[in-house]
Amino acid sequence: MRPIPELGVAAVVLAGCGALLGPPVRAKTHGYRAHVTLVEDGVAKEAFELAVRGDLMRRDPAEGAAGPTLILDEKAKTAFRLDPARRTCAEAPFEEARRSFLPGYPLLPGWSDAAEAQRLGITRYRREGDEVFAGNVCALWRFEDRPDAAISPATTFWQAPALDGLVIRVDREEPRADGRWSRRSVEMTNVRVLAEPDLFLVPKGWRRVPP
Repeated sequence: MRPIPELGVAAVVLAGCGALLGPPVRAKTHGYRAHVTLVEDGVAKEAFELAVRGDLMRRDPAEGAAGPTLILDEKAKTAFRLDPARRTCAEAPFEEARRSFLPGYPLLPGWSDAAEAQRLGITRYRREGDEVFAGNVCALWRFEDRPDAAISPATTFWQAPALDGLVIRVDREEPRADGRWSRRSVEMTNVRVLAEPDLFLVPKGWRRVPP
């Protein structure tokens, strides 16, 4: 008897699918990329592209904007400034470069409200419910600087469970002397899981220049 052609094709297809199967891509293990916007009192003040993978970070200018690219290795304490137009790279002071990556913002997935409360040295805070931001359902956690005060500065973290607990937005509210409130936000939109390791390397063939 001759083999049935359809079964042969099916076997090949299933074998190919098996080769492609593997652990799912996750933000906590494979990193992520996002568009970041800094907003003050409802007005966008700054924007850039961000990539994070564990101890590795990369910052690129927003589309259409000028400026260098920064890559940083937290573990090795190294930083480089890249100039794509000239295809050059230069070492950058680590601490100075680190301040360009949202100091104080929890960039890694796995953010914990309990750990944040411990870091802030407070025991009273609250979950304000769930909201959708940038296509992601988020748990909102509000921390007041002085929980016992009638009026207190406060920070709200928007945590996305589907992104392994990544915080994709932080709102900061502070009272002003004139009775109004100042509001600042860091917003991550267009979050894409997976930041390839090559993103954090100096491209081959680029010329090294002095800092």
